[in-house]
Amino acid sequence: MIKSFVDKLRVLLYNFRRGRYGNDFLNFTLLIVSLIFWIVNIFLRNVALAVLINCLLIYCTYRSLSKNVWTRQKENMRFLDATKDIRANYKVIKMNFTDKKSKYFICPNCKQIVKVPKGKGKIEISCPRCKNKFDRKS
Repeated sequence: MIKSFVDKLRVLLYNFRRGRYGNDFLNFTLLIVSLIFWIVNIFLRNVALAVLINCLLIYCTYRSLSKNVWTRQKENMRFLDATKDIRANYKVIKMNFTDKKSKYFICPNCKQIVKVPKGKGKIEISCPRCKNKFDRKS
């Protein structure tokens, strides 16, 4: 009896989610931002911030359950294009933190990530993609 109920519920949920957009990087970012605002609002007790948090969560749920997949993909691509510099800088910071033997830089001309050995002092770096030369301290 219980197993058949669980199976029926699983099939019902599967059929409900079929054709829906689901989650992407924009939804994940909206959830993280709303979580941060929620933690801040614990201390501030601001009604306007609570309304903003609820609006973010409603929009995130709407995007996740939407059947208009093409529009949601375009929204996500616009968001990814708008945040590509921030994500690249975060990636370089993370790589510099984890790799103890090398240092990573972003070419100012073409935005290519360039890897150089650590501890060589001030050096001239040549970008492998655009051949631009720039000075940095390794």
